[in-house]
Amino acid sequence: MILDRTKQPVSGKPKDILFPDFYETKFDNGIKLFVISNPDFPLTSARFLFKTGSCHDVLTQKKLDGTASMTADLLTKGTKEKSAVEIAEIIDYHGAVISSGADYDASYLGINSLDRYFEKMFDLVCTMVLGSAFSDEEIERKKLQVINSLLSYRDDGGYLAESVFRKMLYGSSPYAADEEGTMKSVASIGREDITEYYKNFYVPSNLVIALVGNISAVKAEKLVFKKFGDLKAGKIPDIKFPELLDAKPSKVYLTEKKGAVQSNIHAGHTGINRNCLDFVAITVMNTILGGSFTSRINKNLREVNGYTYGARSSFNWKKYQGDFSVEVDVRNDITSDAVKEIIKELVDISVANVTHEELQTAQNYITGNFPMQLETPNAVASKLLNLELYGVDKDFYNKYISEINSLTLDDIRITAEKYLHPDSLTISVAGDTAENSKTMKQFGEIRVIHNIDEIE
Repeated sequence: MILDRTKQPVSGKPKDILFPDFYETKFDNGIKLFVISNPDFPLTSARFLFKTGSCHDVLTQKKLDGTASMTADLLTKGTKEKSAVEIAEIIDYHGAVISSGADYDASYLGINSLDRYFEKMFDLVCTMVLGSAFSDEEIERKKLQVINSLLSYRDDGGYLAESVFRKMLYGSSPYAADEEGTMKSVASIGREDITEYYKNFYVPSNLVIALVGNISAVKAEKLVFKKFGDLKAGKIPDIKFPELLDAKPSKVYLTEKKGAVQSNIHAGHTGINRNCLDFVAITVMNTILGGSFTSRINKNLREVNGYTYGARSSFNWKKYQGDFSVEVDVRNDITSDAVKEIIKELVDISVANVTHEELQTAQNYITGNFPMQLETPNAVASKLLNLELYGVDKDFYNKYISEINSLTLDDIRITAEKYLHPDSLTISVAGDTAENSKTMKQFGEIRVIHNIDEIE
């Protein structure tokens, strides 16, 4: 049969992509283990996730922001037997890749290794988890790096706008803090603070491990039990989150950025946590609104009005709370015009149905990108661990594409009406406060921020 190249092939209906089968078990001390066996992977990945992150800094004795982040970063910087340099040399020699860090909700340590070296690399990582040295030398080096990084952010309008937005929106919530901490808090962190965080939160009952690659469930279970089976469970204290209230009416926060020729805008309101039942509908709705290059907000501000090179919106979900925000950089003299257009788009998508073309474009964009998110063992491990961390059904991804494509125009409008609040915005602008004060008062009461470290 000859292929007729004058006709465009008819595309089939998108099908669900089954998430890889996995083995799950829980040890007596509370450790959860997930194993995805796939002999076709040339690499094997191990990912350790502790279900506490920077928002849990408030549970430590001194409540120093940045403690969780620093503790996680230092895991790879030396053990009781090996220095940071020795560890780096071993990792490089075996062609492995290691990473560690912390976000608001969790701390992690992961390694990717060739199959033939995996057991050796797994043993090395377990040594880091169980016996990190947290040497004074490495702590001071890390503190200096973080402080210098935070200092450089003071010249970044995007950082200033986002930081003020987060602090004003979340108020007394632990999510108001910067994950890395402040220059003052980081300078105050000592070895005793890091070892306290490690002792309290790096315990078996708080640990989830995912192994993905050419490894059987039986072998994986034996490896984990050998290293962690005799440890006591430990107990994590509960953390309390205050109720978040949107600004009513909207409020404007202006932060001075000396010599600024443009305004960095970060505007939004409260959002969702990750296990929200409307998560899929919100994902599609936001893709149409501002979550892709062809979105309404980007088209309006970039193509129609020529205000910016790019604008975006996002639902920044976390485990316990979340926010919605729109981010854009524009010239000082059109700051208020840009905010007007943002509000217009938030209203429009809430009161009238989007077009069939917009919905289909968003659905195609999301479903087309999804398979690429499952290409590596580490990516698969991360998604599986996130389902566990955020309390999402384990079959979520098995029906993800079909749920995306089952949404209707009415679903998108109803979702926008429910989760977008254009009359209750926290509007944060970093730029020329003198100029912006003249035009931004139309959106709400103005407060000028002189020092982001002194926000209460």
